Amino acid sequence: DQDAVALIAVADLVTTAVGPQILEKIAGTIAQGLVKRHNDGNTRPLNIIACENMVRGTSQLKQHVLKLLPEGHQEWVVEHVGFVDSAVE
Repeated sequence: DQDAVALIAVADLVTTAVGPQILEKIAGTIAQGLVKRHNDGNTRPLNIIACENMVRGTSQLKQHVLKLLPEGHQEWVVEHVGFVDSAVE
């Protein structure tokens, strides 16, 4: 979804509420948005929060995203993007 990619490239906060089984499926779009963000020179902080009914959902999403990033982008993402675990009641 190119609209989502473009938004991730400029956003300050990205949240999900899609269900734990969908996180891996949306990781590619998030990875594309982060690559665009990097290529556009956007170094403003970005936090990503998976608001899912699961333990360490954002940490799992982070691993899916990192696996899909092209070589050379992982280090930039680790330095510039926060993946914040949360609890959902």
